[in-house]
Amino acid sequence: LGDVYKRQYEFIGKKIRQKREEKGLTLNELSLKTGIRKIYLQKIEDGKAYGFSTTKLFMIGEALETHASMLVRGWEEFKKLAGTE
Repeated sequence: LGDVYKRQYEFIGKKIRQKREEKGLTLNELSLKTGIRKIYLQKIEDGKAYGFSTTKLFMIGEALETHASMLVRGWEEFKKLAGTE
């Protein structure tokens, strides 16, 4: 994967972690709500689960009581600021 794609997954992972922490949920609790294994959620949050499905993104968004689009919102602006365009 190219650097831009890796950074995109890292960006999404950070947004998921931030939202989870805002909700006061542990990884284990998020795992129980989504049905996604805790170890895989950890990889997603760490930006190391390259190519995870949009279905998983929607499941995570629902569990965090937000729309999946909010978990990727800001990427275009981040990309411009980081000079990766």
